[in-house]
Amino acid sequence: MVKEANRKEVEFFLKKYFPKYTTTYDPFEKIFIYEKKELIGVISISIIYERAEINYIVVDEENRRNKIGTKLLEYALNYMKNKKISIISLEVNTNNVPAIKLYEKYGFKIKTVRKNYYGHDDGYLMTKELR
Repeated sequence: MVKEANRKEVEFFLKKYFPKYTTTYDPFEKIFIYEKKELIGVISISIIYERAEINYIVVDEENRRNKIGTKLLEYALNYMKNKKISIISLEVNTNNVPAIKLYEKYGFKIKTVRKNYYGHDDGYLMTKELR
């Protein structure tokens, strides 16, 4: 159900959640999607040498709490492990408790708080070392 995609394939899906989203070319980005009959989840990662950044995970509202985010994260982590990535980082809103719990379940640790990272909300910088 998870496969690699390109930005154009997910543009319409992401515009539902990020109305100002525009397609840009990023040579370091990989996008993986989860499909059943239609696209219901997306994870974006950027890889630069031995480091990776999880840019976002988005799951369609009707399919949340069905482990789609977990499947996308697991797929991306396996992909990064195979690419010999040594450290992964991400930012997450401090109010997004379900996402924080998911990341912690997979070994991500909170490194610092980024004040007002999401407008008026703070963000956590989380990292995970792969060995």
